[in-house]
Amino acid sequence: MTTLLIVDDEKAVRYAFERTFGDEYSIRTAKNGKEAVQAVDGDEPNAVLMDIRMPGMDGLQALAIIKEGHPHLPIIMMTAFADSTSAMQAMKDGAFDYVSKPFDNDELRRVIDKALSSSRMQAKLHCGCGKQWNDATENQECIVGSSPEVLNMCKKIGQMAGSDLPVLVTGETGVGKELTARAIWQHSARKEAPFMVVNCASLPYELVESELFGYETGAFTGAAKQRIGRFEQCDKGTLFLDEIGELPLAAQAKVLRVLQDGTFERLGSNKQLTTDVRLIVATNRNVEQMAAEGRFRPDLLHRINVLTIAIPPLRQRITDLPDLILYFLSRYGRQVSPPVEGISDEALKKLSNYSWPGNIRELENTIRRAIVLVKSNILTAEDCILQKMEEPAGDFEKIVGQQIDKLIKGGESRPYRHLISEVEQILIKKTLDLCNGNQVQAANLLGINRMTLRKKIASA
Repeated sequence: MTTLLIVDDEKAVRYAFERTFGDEYSIRTAKNGKEAVQAVDGDEPNAVLMDIRMPGMDGLQALAIIKEGHPHLPIIMMTAFADSTSAMQAMKDGAFDYVSKPFDNDELRRVIDKALSSSRMQAKLHCGCGKQWNDATENQECIVGSSPEVLNMCKKIGQMAGSDLPVLVTGETGVGKELTARAIWQHSARKEAPFMVVNCASLPYELVESELFGYETGAFTGAAKQRIGRFEQCDKGTLFLDEIGELPLAAQAKVLRVLQDGTFERLGSNKQLTTDVRLIVATNRNVEQMAAEGRFRPDLLHRINVLTIAIPPLRQRITDLPDLILYFLSRYGRQVSPPVEGISDEALKKLSNYSWPGNIRELENTIRRAIVLVKSNILTAEDCILQKMEEPAGDFEKIVGQQIDKLIKGGESRPYRHLISEVEQILIKKTLDLCNGNQVQAANLLGINRMTLRKKIASA
């Protein structure tokens, strides 16, 4: 039976919980923060409801101690005081939610149920570390880490999974946006239905609408037979549109219509079709700025921006690096002989001091390459080859100066246009190197669109 720990210095409150919820849950009680910490350490409950203001160790102090040893345990804070400062502090310190006395029993029951559901999902989403990796396989993908950022992300996934509302996942390239979308789907009511991925950045503009909505025979030159689009294929399931910022405005309008009333037409047809799809979208671009500039529909932004998850870059959660390395070693280390089972302190320090512009995807590739190159069962610093090391300040200015000297010494009387062209190509090359050849990310960093970047590359 699910166990709730009720922590309150008022005996009447503890009794009221036992009387109200005793038939639904196994109720344990504690009268102060110290007893709560001892109770959780002795036999962890499924959830804790704890008063903030108590004599001795108060609720906020107990919350911090409990969260340090039991990061996934949902703790709901209670108070008879309308104290917004305490509320913000409690949420900052990892409380699941915050409720005020006197309670509405039905509302409190909903908060408890949501906390328990989120806790169960977090337990499935979070892999842990150390020996728990022993059973990981190459095809097993997990959300890994124990940092506050990861725990908060897992909490949000648990809260959003049960809804059918659209979800917007934001973050830099390589942070794991598709993995997050899959986690939402895997813990939703639609998990038995299809999950489909469309990378909008990889589709030529002229094929986007036919890919998403399908077409009829003869709709255009080359349309020899009918094609069913992704929205139709994914009926009752979940559709993940990666890099939605790359969608043309015309396709955005059709996506908006599907979100509004679930209807669309195939290209070349006037017949209205319906679909029931849960939409998850992702972007590494600032869609709010794009909307302000007229490059993204504001009405579509409002529709997809209902539930959001912002995934932090790896450099902002570097404490998760050891867990991630152990995870990748477990997934790929057994593919070689002898199996690679660990990493040296020097190698870990080297990886920890790197900024990881390619995020977790770059880390994964770095570890996989090291596993192939290593000559023992422990990765050393020499085995961990980083693609992009930090360059000294002034390097770019030095290159520009060299190009100016080259043009002037070559007799160029008006070097401006030539210099701009030369510097532009240097800048593009350096940005592509930084982004490991990803043109979408490079265009974003340069502040130009992908088609402009392609034209500049082609003209080089």
